[in-house]
Amino acid sequence: MAGNRLNRLGREEQAGEVLTEQEMQARWLRAGLYRGLQEDERLYRVSIADLALLELKRINRDGRNVAEPIAAAAGQAVEWPEDPVLRRVIRRAIAGLYAVNLDAGEADVALGTDGRVSMRAARRRRRDSPQMEELQELNKDARLLVGADPEFVLIRPDGKVAPASRYLGEGVGGAAGSDAMLIGRRLVYPVAELRPEPAADPAGLTANIRRLLLRAAGLVRDPSLRWAAGAMPVPGLALGGHIHLSGVRLTPRLLRLLDSYAAFPLALVEDPAGRGRRPRYGVLGDYRLQPHGGFEYRTLPSWLVSPAAAKAAFALAILCAREADKLHDIPALDERYVAAYYAGDRAELAGCLDRVAFAMQATASYAALAPYIEPLLDAARRGVTWDERADIRIKWRIPRS
Repeated sequence: MAGNRLNRLGREEQAGEVLTEQEMQARWLRAGLYRGLQEDERLYRVSIADLALLELKRINRDGRNVAEPIAAAAGQAVEWPEDPVLRRVIRRAIAGLYAVNLDAGEADVALGTDGRVSMRAARRRRRDSPQMEELQELNKDARLLVGADPEFVLIRPDGKVAPASRYLGEGVGGAAGSDAMLIGRRLVYPVAELRPEPAADPAGLTANIRRLLLRAAGLVRDPSLRWAAGAMPVPGLALGGHIHLSGVRLTPRLLRLLDSYAAFPLALVEDPAGRGRRPRYGVLGDYRLQPHGGFEYRTLPSWLVSPAAAKAAFALAILCAREADKLHDIPALDERYVAAYYAGDRAELAGCLDRVAFAMQATASYAALAPYIEPLLDAARRGVTWDERADIRIKWRIPRS
């Protein structure tokens, strides 16, 4: 029975599902990728294969070209245009195809007069195009490194957020700072962000993060503030725990492994309040390429709640990267688990936990990473969740001011 299940998943990954227009629209709506029709919206047709852009063109509602393609090179992968609006269209196309399990396809994306983008249609295309490796250079001897940029907030006794920029500065430079957020037309910096040096193992990266927390403690000297992390420790303010990977090829398959083996287990132990983070944030398969040649996986909440959660997140990501060709059971291809993830249905999502554990245990990398992973799996099995009301300094052993 298990063998048949694995074989079916393998075929499903290779061929993709055949979905109706209504089924695709429902998946896009659930993932925050769809909005209703607007007057005067522009339509673009985007051809994608394995996350690489093949063609981008403006079309009419009947599907005909409005003008010459904006980006095309006879079936070859092409660079993205510099226009930030068009780049937003391309990102929506990639996310929309990913949500309906298409690694190679065409997506019709609408651009509204307000600048917002929405999926409109998707269709499969032949996999006769080059993969993303044409645009993503990778040294075959490159060492796998893991990095991160977790977020946390400073909360006053009255429950309001104290702007991190007041203590840690603004902008993106430096190892510990604040992250920008657009509220209305005003750019504010309420969220604290750590940018540790990458490492080759979970313990090394966790040590780098603790050093930054100690540095931040020297700057934030208000004893009344509580330091909080997780998915949404303050209603309406979502936090992320992006993980950076370099020395590994980014593929749709690797993203689905990260969804299955990292996002799903972490969703089982996050505070129930974290459900509010999705779908605006925490969308499955969310990634961004990095200038250093690697990429960041952006789906996870801020695992900064404890060193144990951080180490588990790093170990799961490392295992997926090392064993991408060996992990054949991919629960993120199973609609019931994807639906449970977005709905916050812990009971349904827990149904994939034993499968995930069994597949990981069969890999060569698991023995070394098990001490970091198994406490998380045990907590998920027992229904234990982290508490986003707790001050993260306690478990990180950071002295209070």
